[in-house]
Amino acid sequence: MIATTASSYEIPTLGLQILLAVVTTSVSVPLIYLLRRYVDQRPWSGLGLSSLPSGFRYFLLGIGLLALVTAAALLIGSAAGWLRIVAFHFPVATVLVILINVPIAFFYEAFSEELTFRGYVFRNLNTRFPRWLALILQVVLFVLAPIAVTGFMVATGIGTWDLITVEYIINLIAFGTVLQLCRIVSNNLWMNIGFHLAWLEMVRYVVVPSNYAFIEIEYLSIWGNYMVTIGSVIIGIILLVVWSLRSKNRIDWNGVEPDLPPNSYPETKKAVLPTHSG
Repeated sequence: MIATTASSYEIPTLGLQILLAVVTTSVSVPLIYLLRRYVDQRPWSGLGLSSLPSGFRYFLLGIGLLALVTAAALLIGSAAGWLRIVAFHFPVATVLVILINVPIAFFYEAFSEELTFRGYVFRNLNTRFPRWLALILQVVLFVLAPIAVTGFMVATGIGTWDLITVEYIINLIAFGTVLQLCRIVSNNLWMNIGFHLAWLEMVRYVVVPSNYAFIEIEYLSIWGNYMVTIGSVIIGIILLVVWSLRSKNRIDWNGVEPDLPPNSYPETKKAVLPTHSG
């Protein structure tokens, strides 16, 4: 609706993106804070969002995981004959575009979505349901959210169902799953945010069939496109599941974690990798 209203005032694309980022974060973050404090009556730290200094290594870990799974997807796609790596570039224009896009994507998509779904929604689900079921329910809600928004827009005459495709649904399921696994195995939302932000930049500017990309590729089959976008995420799911199984702090997938009283949480800034004993 904001985009539709803004278009009537002929706001340029960049201005619209900034507006959407500001509105999304300025609405979602205070709303979750109020819900957490006055409805749940539990501390913010229970959502897994540590301070940036202590969470920065997790942020880099999320970016590193995305880089790893992207490289694996390119290797598998090339070996299968689905895609071809044409060339490597370092276009200055693309670097500038990324520098502009990163803060917009951070506030419009990565930060707000992770805080909402993998933070608040999952935390509340896991107080009542086993961890495995809370993960599934979070993914279901993550998929239903854009469907509900689209349905509302269609009902008010300002949208269509064109974007809600089978491929889009599958992508949302895979993406919601890998991000929730990031939250579970690291116990820190900054890993989610790093992975989410890096994925957005990867599919837009880093690995695309264009000489403006850092890694220019040619799709030889539709499966090449699926391998980069959805395949990389599925590889991430596999790696995170293996991590959860091989970690010395084994994750109790049947564990339910009731919210502790405010004074029972350790200082968030001292957060470390958790012990998942249920």
